[in-house]
Amino acid sequence: MTRQIWGIVALITAIQFFNIIDFMIVMPLGPDFAHAFGTPVDRVPWVAAAYILTAALTAFASARYLDRFRRRPLLVGILLGLATAEAMASLSPNFNTLLACRALAGVFGGLASSLSMAIISESVPPAYRGRAMGYTGSAFALSSIIGVPLGLELAMTGSWKAPFWTLAAVMLLMALATRLALPDAPAPPRRPWPGTWQFIKRPKTLYAYALLASVSGGSFLLIPSFATFMQFNLDFPRERMSEIYFVAGAATLVAQQIAGWALDRYPMVIVAWVGFACIAVSLIGGFITDPAWLSIWIVFPLFMVSGAARIVAANTASSLVPAAHERAAHMALQGSIRHGCSGMAAFASSLILTVNPDGTLNNVGLLASVTLLVALAQPLIMARLEPMLDRR
Repeated sequence: MTRQIWGIVALITAIQFFNIIDFMIVMPLGPDFAHAFGTPVDRVPWVAAAYILTAALTAFASARYLDRFRRRPLLVGILLGLATAEAMASLSPNFNTLLACRALAGVFGGLASSLSMAIISESVPPAYRGRAMGYTGSAFALSSIIGVPLGLELAMTGSWKAPFWTLAAVMLLMALATRLALPDAPAPPRRPWPGTWQFIKRPKTLYAYALLASVSGGSFLLIPSFATFMQFNLDFPRERMSEIYFVAGAATLVAQQIAGWALDRYPMVIVAWVGFACIAVSLIGGFITDPAWLSIWIVFPLFMVSGAARIVAANTASSLVPAAHERAAHMALQGSIRHGCSGMAAFASSLILTVNPDGTLNNVGLLASVTLLVALAQPLIMARLEPMLDRR
């Protein structure tokens, strides 16, 4: 890859890094929100669900229009909107206002993610797509290593508002960096929109979206409640939360680079099966068996590693599906399905889990069993999709 392409990958990775921090930080801060607003802990997943569901709806509604605009000015505008939403969240006087502000952040965050993935797909040749997706996907791991622990420390020394103020300032800097560093390519040639259903029901597209739905939906059955489970069920110290996120993020970062390298050399379905094996061990050893025979210091990092391998494989496969003139539309619909499934999974988890008066969660083993069944779908779908893809 050329130096310019590497520069684009680096910029998009930075944008994804801060965008993911914005989304992830609310989950370990859940107990802080409950304390600040006097909200029951079983309502905490609503904060994540508000962001996810508006991101899904916005991406779906905007899909047919995104390919009409030049990438750089559109991304700059989206980042400015995201900065505004962060500042508003920090000023929330109650839990309902915080939910509304997180919903607004989801509008811009979902668009930023979809457009960023479209830019990567346009800029990186297919032969290097796995590695590019691995590097871009490292934003998720880096957010666990650096971003989430830093956000938790900011909240410890200041208040829950401090991470949002910080993110507002960073998003402004990302908008400036995009304006200065991203090439201002013309918009793709316009083609008649075939209709959303006609677009989605193509076999390759349908398999790609099902692939991402299985990864996102499966993961977010458990992710929003991880912090609550660790603190209340396992008596894990609040002051050590940043440490376990650091360990999990470091393991994920390594796993994503290995997965990206493997995807450019081996069949994608192999990477998908390895990712499933990791999540199976994590869920069986940490949640389904009673008592658990794996430490949370192994369970949580292994769960995150599995997500790394599975999402890099799914994103790489999906990036090879659309034609040049429909990349942003494809990525927006992909983001809509990913966020929609994540939001529905977070909501479903709140229906399955119940809370005791002391804050501990019930039915965690049942939820983990459902997660395992959903995760099994990915390698099975990948086996059907991969023969349809042109990786030249």
